[in-house]
Amino acid sequence: MHVLYVGLTYKNTPVRLREKVTFLNQDITAANKELFQTKSVLENVIISTCNRTEIYVVVDQLHTGKYYTKHFLADFFGVEAEELSNYLEFKEGHEALTHCFRLGCGLDSAVLGETQILGQLKTSFLEAQQAGTTGTIFNKLFNEMISFSKKMHHLYKFNDSSASLSHSALQIAKEECQDLSDKHLFVVGAGQMSQLVLKNLDNFNVGEVTIFNRTVENAEKIAPLSSLTTNCYALSELTNHLDQADILISAVSTEHSFITKDLLSEVTFEKSLLLFDLGVPRNINPHCQLIEEVTLYNVDSISERINQNAKRREEIMLQVADEVNTAVSEFEEWEKQLGIIPAIKELRRTTLEAEENALNSLQSKLPDLSDREVKIIRKHMKSIVNQALRTPIREIKELSTEENAAYDIALFKRIFGIQLEEENEREA
Repeated sequence: MHVLYVGLTYKNTPVRLREKVTFLNQDITAANKELFQTKSVLENVIISTCNRTEIYVVVDQLHTGKYYTKHFLADFFGVEAEELSNYLEFKEGHEALTHCFRLGCGLDSAVLGETQILGQLKTSFLEAQQAGTTGTIFNKLFNEMISFSKKMHHLYKFNDSSASLSHSALQIAKEECQDLSDKHLFVVGAGQMSQLVLKNLDNFNVGEVTIFNRTVENAEKIAPLSSLTTNCYALSELTNHLDQADILISAVSTEHSFITKDLLSEVTFEKSLLLFDLGVPRNINPHCQLIEEVTLYNVDSISERINQNAKRREEIMLQVADEVNTAVSEFEEWEKQLGIIPAIKELRRTTLEAEENALNSLQSKLPDLSDREVKIIRKHMKSIVNQALRTPIREIKELSTEENAAYDIALFKRIFGIQLEEENEREA
C-alpha cells in the first residue's frame, strides 16, 4: 500500500484553472464515494479550498493510482486530462506525508502560518470518514496530523501573526484607506471565511457593516460574531445598496462570478470601491477592475501583498518544519509496523485460547476450587503469559521497521506457529 498526494494549488496553478477544478461543498461526499470506487484506490480524502484542490489516496500501485486519480479529476470536472497534466503535482510516500503535516501547520498556505486551513482539513477528513472512504492508514494519519498541527499552532502562537486571508483583506483595506472608522463594509456570504472577517472586525475599528447572503436568516445568525451593529439583506438586494459601500469582501461558494462589470456599471459611484474576492471559483469578474473607481484583490494578489512582510513567520516556520520531520518519522515507524500487527493479534488470540483451555482443564481436575481461587489462578496465568510475550513482541515490532522486515516477520510467525487466514486461503 502507498500513500499518494495529487494536487492543484495556488503555487503552480492559475486561478482560471483552479476555479474549474474546485469541488463545491454539496459535491464532496459524492466525489469521495466516486473516487473510492476507482481502480487501485483503497482510501481517499478530498480537500478543496479557495487556494487548492488536493486528493490524498492510499493505492495498491503507484502508477495506476496516479493515472486513475488524474482521470477521475478530469472526468468529474469535464476538463482535458492533458490540461491537468501541465499543473498536477504528485507526491508519494514520505513526500506525501510531509506535505500533509506541513499543510496542517500552515507551512504550505498562501499566507504562511494561517490557521484556517486546519479547520478545513478537519472538515474534509470528517466528510471522508462519513462517506466511508477512510481506513486504518488515513484515520491514523489525519488524526495525528490534526493533533500535531493544533499543538504547533498553540506552541508557536501562529495567531499572533494574524495569518489568514480574511485578516489580510482587512489589513490591506486599512492600509489603502488609512482609517476605517468612517467606512461602510459589505460582507457577502455567511460561510467560514465571512465569519472570520466578522470576528476580526473589532481589531480594525470599521465604521459600519452590512451582510448579504442568499438567505437572510443565515446572515442574521453570523451577525453577532462582530460587536458592531450589523444590517442583513438578501444577496438579490446587493445592487440596490452598492453605492453605499466603501469596501466589499465576498466569499461565496458559487460556480460563476456574480459581481460583474455590467452589474457595477449600473451603480453611480460617488466614492472609490475596494473589492476583495476570497472565493474560488471567483465571485467577482476580473473585468470589474476596468471601472475607474474600483480596486480589486483576489486570493492570489492578497497573498502576494501580505507575504512581502512575512519574515517573522518564515523564521517560525523553519522551526516548525523540523517538528514536522520528527512527526512524519514517527508516523512512518507506525506505518512500517502495520505488517506485523495481524500476526501479533493472532498470537494473542491463540495464547488467550490456550489460557482458557488450561484453566478449564484445571477446574475439571480440581472441582472444589472456589471462585476466588479460580480468579487468582486466572490472574497469575495471564501475568505469566504477558511477561513471556512482552519481549518477543517488542523486538518484532522494532525488527518490522528494518530492512529485513519481511524475513523477520516470517520467522516470527514460524517460531510461534502463526497461520493467518489469508495465508490459509492462498494455500487452499
